Amino acid sequence: MKKLILILSLLFATFAFAEHEEHESDIKKYNFWWEQIPVVCSTSDEITRWANDKNFIPVNMSVGRENGVPEGEIVYVVIYYINDTGQTFASVSTPDSPGQSCVVFRTFDLRINEGLQKPAL
Repeated sequence: MKKLILILSLLFATFAFAEHEEHESDIKKYNFWWEQIPVVCSTSDEITRWANDKNFIPVNMSVGRENGVPEGEIVYVVIYYINDTGQTFASVSTPDSPGQSCVVFRTFDLRINEGLQKPAL
């Protein structure tokens, strides 16, 4: 449970520390507050097996960095998956527990912003 809380804290910490130290944090500036969100965790292999069984494929990967700055050490990895029925989910893992991942969300009825899609050739 402690690792789960750590992962979630790190996941959202980038929002609070993205501004320079002279500026107030986004938490205060935008009247944000912390929430607890449900996640499900397992070994990375088991999350991958589940994703494969549900026809999910990874579409991109990004990293969260310490203190929410581009120069910070990598503190977590997020892989976004999508399947052919328009569902998405994100899997999060941390370098100190690379064999463990958590599904942070699973959504349905995905709609892609048409402005981001390449025009047909």
